[in-house]
Amino acid sequence: MNSFLESPHAPIWNANIGDRIQKDDFDFVEDFKKVFYDSKKNQTYLGREGAIEYVRKNLYLSTFFQDQLKGIEFAENFESIPFTTREDLQSKITEIIPIGMDLERMVINPTSGTTGRPILAPNHPKAIGCYVPLIEWTVEKYGVIPIHNPKSTFAVQLCYQENTIVYATTHSLAGGAKFAKINLHPHSWKNPNDIETFIKESSPQILTGDPYSLESAMKMGLNYRPEAIHSTALELTTSLREKLREHFHCPVINSYSLNETGPIAYACKTNPEWMHVLPHDIYIEIISSETGEVLPSGNIGEIVVTGGRNPFLPLLRYKTGDRGELQYGRCSCGDFFPRLRLLSGRKPVYFFKPNGETVNPIDVARILRRNPHIYQFQMEQYTKENFICRVSASNEFLDLPVVSEITKPESNFVTPKNPLQIELKTELENLLGVGSHVKFDTNFPLDGRKQIAFINSYLDTLEKSK
Repeated sequence: MNSFLESPHAPIWNANIGDRIQKDDFDFVEDFKKVFYDSKKNQTYLGREGAIEYVRKNLYLSTFFQDQLKGIEFAENFESIPFTTREDLQSKITEIIPIGMDLERMVINPTSGTTGRPILAPNHPKAIGCYVPLIEWTVEKYGVIPIHNPKSTFAVQLCYQENTIVYATTHSLAGGAKFAKINLHPHSWKNPNDIETFIKESSPQILTGDPYSLESAMKMGLNYRPEAIHSTALELTTSLREKLREHFHCPVINSYSLNETGPIAYACKTNPEWMHVLPHDIYIEIISSETGEVLPSGNIGEIVVTGGRNPFLPLLRYKTGDRGELQYGRCSCGDFFPRLRLLSGRKPVYFFKPNGETVNPIDVARILRRNPHIYQFQMEQYTKENFICRVSASNEFLDLPVVSEITKPESNFVTPKNPLQIELKTELENLLGVGSHVKFDTNFPLDGRKQIAFINSYLDTLEKSK
């Protein structure tokens, strides 16, 4: 470990972090791993009856559960239980935490999602430790066999931010294997040329990070072949996944995880546009954003989660704010847990044509996702006729004038002359109707946070003026 930390090519470490795992935590995670692996083998995930048992277990431990379930025969009518919201986690966390919990070992993980309002989500080292078997099982599905050895490096997490914590550690739940979080930004290095040397010297089995960081590594020409790429936190588009796979010559595994829930799903090996529910101890529902009713399989709605293993944050029909659809049935990849397909955006957003007709953002996403030059995007309607398409894209697509003031949609944009942009502009305007105008911003301000894919500030303005 000292050679890891003291390497002449190491980044500028600025934090000391350990897994905080004690003997009881170790045993808890080992038990969790056994049940989890057995559940995957036997295809026994948490269904409605399991969710009812989970609720019954927590009923007298959390005053929030008691308030939510007051007067409800939840065993017969689970769908009548009120939802838990982000606002509940912000304002009622002391009621949610079970009575009599020892708070000494509580870990606080702040998260703001896309609302800008932070949630101080409480967690426990043993629940965080369960990430290890969950992630290891995921990469095993893609042919990676984790090496539990103090001399090996299981993962290096990549970031690209102006400022972030940078550290190296070992993980007792992985046989002492090493792990590091590094920042690809030049500010984090004595010599930016050391980045590739350090990664090769560390020789991690997998590289992990959000799509923006992984794209940054690809664009800077990082020449390293991990056994797999593990992407999380932000939406990973099909085109970026394929570009990463081609560049790093390894599988790229998209995953869906929230700070409040932990890992939820991972990309199916056979059909990566879909994800399989990962853990055995969460129950997922898809609800109508308009009525709150549970939708049958194959319908699109908001993702709701019950269950988990965080002793400080039992989840009771928690509305994630994310949208998707759920399907059941056998899968050729061998994992028969339910399949989840995520949609962009945290709430339903519709665009309007100049003539007043609505346009589903899914159609916009279809155009942008199938374009091999677009890695990430954000589409905003800001007047009746005008749209901005913010993109992170290939160098071929970026070969034109750059918008200077991205914060002022009404400012003058240079007319695209690049044929790739002209073609995409025409395709989008054909979808958005006669009289629509699409302008590109090639300085998409990615900063490592989950981005809202669709924005209708024009509609927001209309609603505020009423």
